[in-house]
Amino acid sequence: MEFNQNDASIAARRISQRLRGPSDVAEWLGVSAGWVRDHATRKEPRIRAIKVGKLIRFRAEDVEEFLRESMEPVG
Repeated sequence: MEFNQNDASIAARRISQRLRGPSDVAEWLGVSAGWVRDHATRKEPRIRAIKVGKLIRFRAEDVEEFLRESMEPVG
């Protein structure tokens, strides 16, 4: 089975549909996009990110993992 250019573009679209930008993650978490960028680009990032050129993108699984790890009991 050959992997052609059309297959590559379909794969790229599927991946990009799953990746979210800082604004999307910020809205999801109820914080600013700057807060998301800061937490993703520090020396020891709290939110895992993928760098695509100059862009930062996030997988939903990584944001959910950040949320699980950040949970603290209230009260």
